[in-house]
Amino acid sequence: MTMGNLIQKLKTSLRRFSRNEDGLASAEMIMMLPFYMFCILGTFTFWDAYDVVNRSQKAAYSVSDLVTRKQDTVTEAYVEGMFNTMQYMMGPTLPVRTRITSVFYSQTRNRYEVLWSRSSVPTVPPLTTDTIPSIQSHLPQMYDGDALIVVEANVDFVPIFGAEIIAMTRVDAGTMRHVIVTRPRFLPKICMQGVACG
Repeated sequence: MTMGNLIQKLKTSLRRFSRNEDGLASAEMIMMLPFYMFCILGTFTFWDAYDVVNRSQKAAYSVSDLVTRKQDTVTEAYVEGMFNTMQYMMGPTLPVRTRITSVFYSQTRNRYEVLWSRSSVPTVPPLTTDTIPSIQSHLPQMYDGDALIVVEANVDFVPIFGAEIIAMTRVDAGTMRHVIVTRPRFLPKICMQGVACG
């Protein structure tokens, strides 16, 4: 076989190979599989994040609503029950740190004052009149003597898949915080048994 015949045969083989479409779908799938996987994992991650936000917000609103519907003073046991209710609504895998505070506005002192405050964990100290400026941006303008219940819920969130997702924002582990402010329904202010409610 001469060199010319060998080159001609090689050209023919290459031409036939370039027109052959066998296995093309498999090759395309191998190239696109990482993109599909990133999209699927990203969908699960974002769905989980929005689910936690939605559930924690609804749980905080529910606890706030229950406290503001009280028609007499609350007790330590009642507030502890609200903490347990919040945790039950979130489930055992999502630790919740909750703080419930009864606040009123004093026009003579020109400030918000705390009637009582309780926290579900020691790491979140109860609010005092001196520390209330930390949440003051969440409080509305009030008239003298107006009172509110403030429920703060901090939920620790860890995404199912923490990897960087192409063309999407990274969903980081962190704390989701909600501050729910509600006016008492039936009483001028919600007092706690054994605590001065001036």
